[in-house]
Amino acid sequence: MYMPSLKTITPLLGGNYYHIFNRGVDRRKIFFHERNYSYFLKLIGQLLTDYVIFLSYALLPNHFHFVIRLKDRIYVKEDIIDNEELIGNVVVNQLKKLFITYSMAVNRQEGREGSLFEPKYKRILIEDNDYLLNAIFYTHYNPENHEIVKNFRDYEFSSFKSIIFGTQGIVNREYLLEIFDGMEGFLNYHNTMHESKYDEME
Repeated sequence: MYMPSLKTITPLLGGNYYHIFNRGVDRRKIFFHERNYSYFLKLIGQLLTDYVIFLSYALLPNHFHFVIRLKDRIYVKEDIIDNEELIGNVVVNQLKKLFITYSMAVNRQEGREGSLFEPKYKRILIEDNDYLLNAIFYTHYNPENHEIVKNFRDYEFSSFKSIIFGTQGIVNREYLLEIFDGMEGFLNYHNTMHESKYDEME
């Protein structure tokens, strides 16, 4: 099964797929209350979805995972940008805004100071379709993998439920389902991968 390399850091470039993840400093919490998860997702919608296609996410108490695709063309202050490096730079700056804005809010909430996240978030370039499908499943399965829930399908703070039920969120559901050739393919892939995890434990 796909497992991310914690040592891999690669530049962000327009048009490419990535698995992005990070955790709290010293593995400490980054989400303290249910409203923190909602606020983080709200910030993503405000700061990133104009430049990034979200395919999956999971927010856990002390870390998060995204699978994303940087868009090929973006609009910044009425300018059209289609250079892959410039698009990557915009996304890097928006991610920085996300982490700083969220950290400041949580620090005020918790009466704390200093960094909330590890200083360097990880990013892994996804270069083939099997790797992409695996990364999306891995993201959804992560809460079960960390024994936060017994079944990943029940977790409230991942994209799995919003994809299944079609609720509004940051994931581009139509784009995602095309990758799996529809909802049936999405469900079959997740069910098959989940069953294989149980086979590994036997």
